[in-house]
Amino acid sequence: MLTQLAGDTLALLANNWFLLAILALIFWVVDKHIGFRMLVVFALTLYVHGLIAFTLAPDTSSLSQQGFNFPAGSVQITTAVWGYLVPEIRDRRFTLIAIGVILLTSFLSYYYTGHSLQDIAAALFIGLFILYVVYRSLDWIGSVPEPIIFSFSLVLPSAMLLIYPEGAPHAGLLLGVGAGHSMEQLKVRMITAEKEIKRAFSGLLGVVGLLFIIYIGGLLPETLVIHFLYTGFLGLWITILQPLLASKMGLCEQEGHSRV
Repeated sequence: MLTQLAGDTLALLANNWFLLAILALIFWVVDKHIGFRMLVVFALTLYVHGLIAFTLAPDTSSLSQQGFNFPAGSVQITTAVWGYLVPEIRDRRFTLIAIGVILLTSFLSYYYTGHSLQDIAAALFIGLFILYVVYRSLDWIGSVPEPIIFSFSLVLPSAMLLIYPEGAPHAGLLLGVGAGHSMEQLKVRMITAEKEIKRAFSGLLGVVGLLFIIYIGGLLPETLVIHFLYTGFLGLWITILQPLLASKMGLCEQEGHSRV
């Protein structure tokens, strides 16, 4: 029973769809800038993990059967996502919570999934390295004109797709998130509503759309191009389509418009 509980806890903490939904909600109802950066960290982490695993164990059949454990994917994703929030929130209590979640995931991965200490240490290092790269990139992005950022958001995922075609879902998500966020900055300029009821309905709208897109994705052919386009649309829904629809429905404000 304890093993089952530990496995369920680990599966929830590192479930990709669960994390994506949480990050999307952060974008819609908390802070779109933090949400966007976390979505970038999330997509890059998944891509890098897949690339490393594929490079060191190119037999994709073994990967699908979870026969290759390096690095520990659940630890890497948890480190990147929760680690990003530490400098953003800058609260001692949250820092302890984030460290606790990362350590818990590492502990469960070591004792219940067969990962070695080497797998976990590598995952922690890679997750932290991705955070460092993203933070350093933000300094550069802040001084670059928006058209260049938009072009970069198209070129980088396309290059990632060419380097590692099996990472098409993650490259597509990065493309959709990056391009959508750039368009949102120009066309919508969403500001989270002050009223909690509006934020709640905005989040509900986003989650319903997200679930519908996920359902449609299950009906699509299993090809790399389809996966790339599908997750690209998923990223667009999170960063431009939902904010555009929410603004039309009065569920959020827009920069430059008077608040109701």
